[in-house]
Amino acid sequence: MLRHRLTALIAALSAVVLFAAGCTPMLPTDGPVGTSEPDVGGDPAYNIQARSPVEGMSPDDIVLGFINAGVEPSSQYEVAREYMTEEAGAEWISGARTLVYAGDPNVLAMGDDTYSVQMEVESAIDESGIMTQFPEGQTQTEEFRLEEVDGEWRIAEAPEGTMVTSGSFATVYEAHTLSFYDPQRLYAVPDIRWFRSNRDGITTEIVSALLEGPAAYLEPAVSSAFSNGTALQRPSVPVEEGVAVVDLDPEHLRGASNQERLLMQHQLELALLDLPGVRAVEITAGQAEYEMPDQSTDALGIEDRPSVGNTQVGVLDDTLVRVQDLQTLSIGSLPDISDLEPQKPALPAEAEEIFAFLDGEGEELYHLRPHRSPDLVLSGEELTRPSMDNFGWTWSASNEDDGAHVHVAAYDETLAQTALEVSADWLVDLEVKSLRIAQDGARAAVVVDDGGESRLYLAGVVRDSSGTPRGLGEPIALQTTTAEPGDVRWLEQDALVIWSTSDDSAVEVERVNLNGSNQSLGSPLLGLQNVSAGEGLRTVFAERVDAPYNSRSGDSWDINEEVEVRDYAFPG
Repeated sequence: MLRHRLTALIAALSAVVLFAAGCTPMLPTDGPVGTSEPDVGGDPAYNIQARSPVEGMSPDDIVLGFINAGVEPSSQYEVAREYMTEEAGAEWISGARTLVYAGDPNVLAMGDDTYSVQMEVESAIDESGIMTQFPEGQTQTEEFRLEEVDGEWRIAEAPEGTMVTSGSFATVYEAHTLSFYDPQRLYAVPDIRWFRSNRDGITTEIVSALLEGPAAYLEPAVSSAFSNGTALQRPSVPVEEGVAVVDLDPEHLRGASNQERLLMQHQLELALLDLPGVRAVEITAGQAEYEMPDQSTDALGIEDRPSVGNTQVGVLDDTLVRVQDLQTLSIGSLPDISDLEPQKPALPAEAEEIFAFLDGEGEELYHLRPHRSPDLVLSGEELTRPSMDNFGWTWSASNEDDGAHVHVAAYDETLAQTALEVSADWLVDLEVKSLRIAQDGARAAVVVDDGGESRLYLAGVVRDSSGTPRGLGEPIALQTTTAEPGDVRWLEQDALVIWSTSDDSAVEVERVNLNGSNQSLGSPLLGLQNVSAGEGLRTVFAERVDAPYNSRSGDSWDINEEVEVRDYAFPG
């Protein structure tokens, strides 16, 4: 029986955040992370140090000096506040957000001691550590008002938050993964955040962000072990002899079952145990001991980093075959489907002897099992390659005259419903080129064509209590650097692979990391037709017009001439 049939042992209690409005890449959230007393002693060491203002600086220099001082948070951004009037420095909220910019800011005098700063922005980090990426070349203007204090220019009004160059960003920030759960508590779903590196209070910031709840695009798709409103009772998370002590409001812990307590422990461990110097997590309630079950969180059976098997499915001589370790394996007892001219096959990771494929026209989707005729489960225009999740459903998108439509068809024959359309209002007037569901079942990677421009999005998968898909939530946009997105596959829980097919041009395959850093996967490939990536396997194969089977080796691609299978795919 499929894992999705398991009954969740406790209710899913989601922390509420504001839902992003419209089809934009922005992720609005409310509520500050909060300040805290230091976790550990000592000042953090930075390779980049801010410079204090000197006598006689011009207004332009004061503004640029203030911006440059945003790299150093020591003593609550003490150096940056030196560029401000005493009143402005007291009111300025340094942690509201951080803009990451490229190039040199352009300072312009606007009159009345007001100055505007125009900069090319690459991304923004909000107060909860959520990154929003911007399209290449996007600019943003910030305004400052200055006044003279004892003959020296100082900033009287400044935008909230800090600004750092893209070159210094990797030095002063680092990514951390928070984890939430699919509604049935089978998988941990990553939610990547950015926090200042080597900073006192990092454990407090991470726990506070976790308690606030998931990023907006994930909110309708995941649950948390912590009920809405759970907060730190002690306003810091100190690390004492390697143990991070998380003191929570007793009111929200009262009455929790053993299973719920284990889930809270598990969620905190996933968030904190990767930090240097943290080897264990202890939950207390109002600084009093909080009784935990005498069990390991392993007893929950939650997959933290799911991985598919290494067997692929492909097409050879108009039939489906398996490919494993460069060996082509027949699938016993399959019917003859050559008249359907099968293409774009798929298989799930959590079930055996069930496959999906499209007909040669790409207008019919079939399920295929041994010993029986293929089942036509969906018809539509320009269907995308099927994606089979771990909850019993095959996904595909059709592209009709009124835009794209997302469909699911049950491959688990015990499900009550067999096929339905999934709500995705943001796809109106767009064309879906590729749709892939993550192994955790809570996230969908979608490539769309918007008036001739390809865009890559990540959306939460909304399901009802039985695991039936009901919608794709409002997405976030993921930026690409070397490859135009035409197709997408999951490579890891926090990374995708994208590319665009071509019969006669050399194109690149790009790894898109959900933390915002991308890499080209080797040299460009001539006549690229298909890429197969196994989530969790870090394995990538590429199909070219004149070379069916190419495996990635370091920064190059190796041709394996003994494999003749085409159109292959890992589970998912």
